[in-house]
Amino acid sequence: MPAVVQTSSLAAAILMSAAPVAAQETAEPTGDAPAAIPASANGAQRYSGADFTRFAPRTALDMVEKIPGFLIVTGTNGGDRGLGQATQNVLINGERIASKTTDARAALQRITATQVAYIDIVDGASLNVPGLTGQVANVVLVAGAGNGGFQTTIRWQPDWRPRLQDNWLNGEISTTGKIGRTNLTLSLKNEANRSGHWGPERRFDGDGNLSFVRDEFASSYGDRPRLSAALSRSTANGNKWNFNAGGQLQLLEEEVHGTSLQPVAGHVDERFRFTEDEYNYDIGGDYELGLGKGRLKLIGLYRFEHSPFVNTFVVERENGGRSGERFKQTADESESILRGEYSWRTAGGTDWQVAIEGAYNTLDVDAELAVLQPDSSFLPVVFGGERTKVEEKRGEASLTWGRSLATNLTAQLNLAAEYSELGSSGPGGLTRSFIRPKGKLAFAWKVGPKTTINWHIQRRVDQLNFFDFASSVDVANQQGNTGNGELVPPIVNRTELEFVQDFGRWGNASVAFAYAYAQDLVDQIPLSPTTEGKGNLPPANLYRISSKATLLLDPLGFKGARINSDVTWRRNRVRDPLTGLWRDQSFGQDYVVDLSFRHDIPGSNLAWGAGYFDERYAPGLRLDAIENDYTVGPLVTAYIEHKNVAGFTVKLSYRNLAGMKDGFDRTVFVDRRDGPIAFSESRQRRFGRFFQLTVTGTL
Repeated sequence: MPAVVQTSSLAAAILMSAAPVAAQETAEPTGDAPAAIPASANGAQRYSGADFTRFAPRTALDMVEKIPGFLIVTGTNGGDRGLGQATQNVLINGERIASKTTDARAALQRITATQVAYIDIVDGASLNVPGLTGQVANVVLVAGAGNGGFQTTIRWQPDWRPRLQDNWLNGEISTTGKIGRTNLTLSLKNEANRSGHWGPERRFDGDGNLSFVRDEFASSYGDRPRLSAALSRSTANGNKWNFNAGGQLQLLEEEVHGTSLQPVAGHVDERFRFTEDEYNYDIGGDYELGLGKGRLKLIGLYRFEHSPFVNTFVVERENGGRSGERFKQTADESESILRGEYSWRTAGGTDWQVAIEGAYNTLDVDAELAVLQPDSSFLPVVFGGERTKVEEKRGEASLTWGRSLATNLTAQLNLAAEYSELGSSGPGGLTRSFIRPKGKLAFAWKVGPKTTINWHIQRRVDQLNFFDFASSVDVANQQGNTGNGELVPPIVNRTELEFVQDFGRWGNASVAFAYAYAQDLVDQIPLSPTTEGKGNLPPANLYRISSKATLLLDPLGFKGARINSDVTWRRNRVRDPLTGLWRDQSFGQDYVVDLSFRHDIPGSNLAWGAGYFDERYAPGLRLDAIENDYTVGPLVTAYIEHKNVAGFTVKLSYRNLAGMKDGFDRTVFVDRRDGPIAFSESRQRRFGRFFQLTVTGTL
């Protein structure tokens, strides 16, 4: 589909480390927070259902979210082709969520809390699941879960924003149970949004003088209803099979209306409109059986997406008449995957896995650029990107080895290679083939009962966005991208060192340091003396420091209270294709600060809390423009929650208390951005404070 506070988690870790060591070792669990106990020789920490009683969880997601220091890594590989290695840090019954359309949060939301036997937090390198490093949650279900009939989970999350339509249709209902010996899950989910913002945009000439002020109002409405079904069964001989299918509609609409009084044109009315009516569906499954000394799993998946969209921009001038452009595009995407995995364990405790995967991916784009005529019709014009087809045939083979090197040290080694034949019929279209080795070596070292060090080094082959092969036009900003048939997949060689510390009754904290040497990153480059588009950059250096922490306030006498933090700083340094100088990667994340406070009032069903979120991205650089998309101020939220309203948990949130605004600055140059400025624009749109209601429960 085309479309700070100064308290950091490091400070929280310092506060926790200041607690008396003796108190950490001798204090008994208070019951105000989940109290983990060692679960196995690989250093796992186990949480049972009783550890979450005071939170009155309705689903497995409610439970996992309350584990100190653990944050769910979402992602479905939906933006990548193929299945490959695991990409999210949640397992269910020891198995990865091998789906392109269901992420970890969605899968956990559909499991009722009563179905969970326990949750283990374990180091990914100790598991025979390629791709996993750092902390991983393994959610183990009660044996025979579902035998008591169907259980239904409900999540309803409406919100009401000023000057916009009310959003009543955001939520999900799912039911799980058994038909005979077959597990069945049905889900109906709608990720609905009713958002928007408004405010002035100031335009300046090349010398920085104010030309005029444009008053703007923007709205973005969307409904994404998805119906899905999943079947699974374990046979008497230990074989397992899973089947899943789903279909979705995406009905999206965006509008921007701007009015201004300009020196020559007089009163000017500008309207931009975007619509998309997409449908997509997927079908997949896997079958696992015992074979020889190990287990063989066969996986198949097919998905298809049809996404037509239309962008229209029309300007009406008091002096100068009417003009406009329309760009419409219809894209059909498909993906077919077959994968086989054979895993076994030797008598000496070594885990092995051999995997082979094949995928066939296509993108077929029809596009049209048209100009508004005096009779209000649109006349198509040639722009050079009317038809593009991209095909990829990809194969991958991998070998994974993992074992304990000592009682407190585990290792995992993955060696892989992929072959890709990539063809494009668009501008500069070519057919090329690549053979690229990749792999990962990871260690998890349990330094002490409460301290773990994780380290890995990895060579990763990233995947291209097929839409970068096709030409497109931004009719609102009078910009275009030419498709580039010579793109090659980026390669990222990265290493990461993570320290994880359990502070007992004070909580948990981690800090990670990462560096990557990246080749062929994709950014805006010159494709000819007069055109530009997406292309590959020279080698780049990527840096990241991140920290996650949970500070439990019970030892300070604030029973049932906690502070969670997730802080990341990045610096992605690339060579500018225009100037040759080092700069930040276009639209790369600079930092994110996510802090939250929660207090579950002892002896009651009430809880309250607050959140603080702030993030910053680097400017995006075209050859003739600099674009800076940012927010003014943090997003601050406060909420109150009752855990038993007729059997449901009800949370009322008041959002954007600090009055965050959406900002966007753009500087456009006469020719290239190393020359004189033609004009610049600066806008700040507010979206006001608003209420959001979250109702969750089980039937």
